[in-house]
Amino acid sequence: MEYIAAGYNMLTDITYADGSKRFNSPGGSWYAVSGLCFWRKSVAYVGTAGPDFAMWYGDWFRSNRIDCRVRSCLPETLRYSLEYGPDGIWEEECLQGAGYEALARDKGRITASMIADCVDETTKGIYLEASLSARICGEFPALKALIPEGVFMWEINGDDLRDKSCRKAIEAQIEHADAFSMNLNEASSFFETDDPKMILRGLQVYGKPCFLREGAKGAGLILPDEAVFLPAIDTEHGIEPTGCGNCSTAACLIGLAEGASPEKTVLMANMAASYCAKQPGPWPLANDEFRRAREDEFGEILASSQFTKGRIL
Repeated sequence: MEYIAAGYNMLTDITYADGSKRFNSPGGSWYAVSGLCFWRKSVAYVGTAGPDFAMWYGDWFRSNRIDCRVRSCLPETLRYSLEYGPDGIWEEECLQGAGYEALARDKGRITASMIADCVDETTKGIYLEASLSARICGEFPALKALIPEGVFMWEINGDDLRDKSCRKAIEAQIEHADAFSMNLNEASSFFETDDPKMILRGLQVYGKPCFLREGAKGAGLILPDEAVFLPAIDTEHGIEPTGCGNCSTAACLIGLAEGASPEKTVLMANMAASYCAKQPGPWPLANDEFRRAREDEFGEILASSQFTKGRIL
C-alpha cells in the first residue's frame, strides 16, 4: 500500500461545550485513515480492537476499499467519554475503567511487524498516533527502516506533550521520525510558553517538518528555515471538530511524502479537515469520483488562498 495509518481504536460518547451529546462516535485513528483516502486510494490501516469492531467500523472500511488490518484481540473495543470545554480543549475517560484500559493497552499493542505486513515497494508514508508508553515507540528505528525513502509521521500523544517529565523522551523519539505533529495548545504546554514566536523557534530547532494544528483557526507546516500557515477552510459549515487533527495530519503526510510545496501540503491538510468537520464521523465515501472532484476544488482554492508565512496564525 502507498500509505499506512496505525493507531488507537475506540468508541466515544461526546459531550460538547453547549451541553449537547453524541454517543458511539468513531474515535482514534480511524480519522487518520479518512485523511489518507481523501486524496489517495492505496491505503491500509493497522490496529487492534474487540470483536465488536466490525459492527461499528466494518462497512466504512469496505465501502472505502481500505485494506483493514485490525486484529481482534480484546474482549471489546475501548470506549471513552470525551468532554469539550469552551476553549476547544477536551478531556477523556475510559468508560470501562482504568483496569480495562491498562489491559487493552497491554494486549492490544501495535508492533512494527504488523505495519511491515502492509509495506511494499510502493509505500510512501506511514502515519502513527502513539503515546510514549506504547511498545511501538521503542520500534521507531525499525519503522523508519521499512521506508528508507519514505516519510514516517508521528502524531504525538497530547497527554505526553502536556507532561513536563516527558519532554526529553519526546525529543529523543522525534529524532527517529521524519516529521511530527501537535496542536498549538499542546505546543504551548510542551514549551511552557504562550509566545507564538518562541513556540515557532522551538519547533524549528528539531530540524524536522512539524505540522502544527490550530483548531478552527487553521494549521501550518513548520520547516527548519520557513513556516507556512493557512486559515481553516469553509468553517461556516463545520459541525464536528472531533478527528480533524488526525485527519489533517495524515493528509499532510501525503504532501510531505510526494514532495509538494509547503503551501500545497498545508492546503491538502486543511481541505481534508474541512470535510471531516462537516458531519459526525468521517465522510461516508471517498472514491475515485470524490477524489477527482477534490483535485479540481484544490486548484481553485489554491489560487485564492492567503497564506501566512513566518508566524503562527
